[in-house]
Amino acid sequence: MVVSVRRARPDDLEFLVELVNHEDVQPYLGGRSALGHDAIAAEIERSQGDPTSYGRFVIEVDGARAGVMGFEVENRRSRIAHLERLAVHPDYRGQRVSDEAARVLRRHLIRDLGYHRLELEIYGFNERALRHVERAGFTLEGARRKAYWRHGQWMDGVLYALIRDDLDVPDAIALFHDYVMVHNECVRTGDWEPLVDWFTEDAKLVFQGVPVGPFEGREAIAAAYRAQPPDDEVVIFALDEKDGRLVARYGWLREPGKEAGGMFVTPRDGKIEELVVTFED
Repeated sequence: MVVSVRRARPDDLEFLVELVNHEDVQPYLGGRSALGHDAIAAEIERSQGDPTSYGRFVIEVDGARAGVMGFEVENRRSRIAHLERLAVHPDYRGQRVSDEAARVLRRHLIRDLGYHRLELEIYGFNERALRHVERAGFTLEGARRKAYWRHGQWMDGVLYALIRDDLDVPDAIALFHDYVMVHNECVRTGDWEPLVDWFTEDAKLVFQGVPVGPFEGREAIAAAYRAQPPDDEVVIFALDEKDGRLVARYGWLREPGKEAGGMFVTPRDGKIEELVVTFED
């Protein structure tokens, strides 16, 4: 059995509508969950257009649709994502499909998109989901007592979370995402001095596709950012590690569904030795 997860497409609409309205699925979903065609179609469109902040994913088992799961950014500055809408079709229950799907999604959110913390909340009566999140490595953090009116009575909301430190994330990947976080904070504040500390003394910064640079040495890099600071936050779509070098696909927050180019990072001793940024049409 091969479990895979992919972003939902328009041709998944009928499956998703049928799934979330199934008599053995709908009672366990949040009271505000989208159930109709138009609402779910809008979710799919949003997932396609803003993939780093919002997602609706189809779970497949051996290529067949088997479930759905999703996320939404909770706090962009602190890189927190809220997980939601996990539902597996009853035909695939008892096979730990949700466990494997959760591992795939958490890897994508933390290693690819750069989230630091994943949060979720489950109704206290949903014992199946409570067992699932504990198997998936989430930590119980508390409960909202009698927080939700559901099925004619007040229900607890049980809170779980998982952070990057709970997973085996390579230091180089953690370095890169923390660097992007600091970059984006510098965009917000206008103070670029904190970014310079992420480079080695002899670092090199190269831009391909624009007529600036290269810049060699930490001081030259600092001067470059002071002279021509970026005016938008970076979003990361995917990240790979190859032969000690990181390769990322990035874009800009003002156009969150569009890739702008690549970022190629060579780390050394917990800092960036070389950063090559490409700009593509």
